[in-house]
Amino acid sequence: MSSRKRIVDVVVALLLAIRIDRMAERWQSLLAKVRVARLNRAGIPLRFVPQGGYRFEIAGPLAKFRIDPTSHIKSDTFIECSGGVTIGRYLHTGRGLTIFSTNHNYKRPTAIPYDSTEIEQPVDIGDFVWLGANVTIMPGVTIGEGAVVGGGSVVTRDVPKYAVAGGNPARVLKFRDADVFEELKRLERFE
Repeated sequence: MSSRKRIVDVVVALLLAIRIDRMAERWQSLLAKVRVARLNRAGIPLRFVPQGGYRFEIAGPLAKFRIDPTSHIKSDTFIECSGGVTIGRYLHTGRGLTIFSTNHNYKRPTAIPYDSTEIEQPVDIGDFVWLGANVTIMPGVTIGEGAVVGGGSVVTRDVPKYAVAGGNPARVLKFRDADVFEELKRLERFE
């Protein structure tokens, strides 16, 4: 065994003994709580649910980001809100949500592959939407009330009310039962 490997083994054993991994996880949890508190103080009622980590980022001008207090985000979420992002009531999402609200100019650019022009296109997510893990939503998309988007989907166009969509690019696969949905909404059966 080389001396370098022995040193590494000793350092790993020492770090295990002092439970450095547990301490780091506690610090990450605490930092996530501080980031949520900072957003709350800025008027953004963000609820963060850690699911396998504590990272999330809301990038861009926070004045262009709206989220209902009943909604939440999970670990590894990235929301770029420069073009505007609005999230309605009771959004449920898996980890790894990515939302973009700006795009680059490639149609008549002054440089290639695109120029420095940012094209802002707001994203609007309706009430009672369920987004699976690792969903990506592209600029200018509206996701209607009660829609479900399957995990790993890339949403490049609007998803209608009550639709169940999935794939890359996401397409409508079927629709929820609108009568059942509206009855549950009337009875206020919200999770």
